[in-house]
Amino acid sequence: MTASPPPVRRVAGWSCIALGFAVVILLGLGLIGPGTGDAPPASLTAALLALVPALVLALGAFVAGLVLLRGGTPGRGR
Repeated sequence: MTASPPPVRRVAGWSCIALGFAVVILLGLGLIGPGTGDAPPASLTAALLALVPALVLALGAFVAGLVLLRGGTPGRGR
């Protein structure tokens, strides 16, 4: 049986997961992303490429939260 992570790691893990979901929701609502600047992207490809940094941030925060909740590092087998 594995021990649960300390409370600080648990709070940080759930906060990271919530941040990941919040970024995806804000992207979906159009509050952040490529269309919020001065001019909208010229093509669909440009719009999708402009979304990549925000999606990587959301995915990174989600994975970091899972690692914090798991109590280990991503490459270590158990």
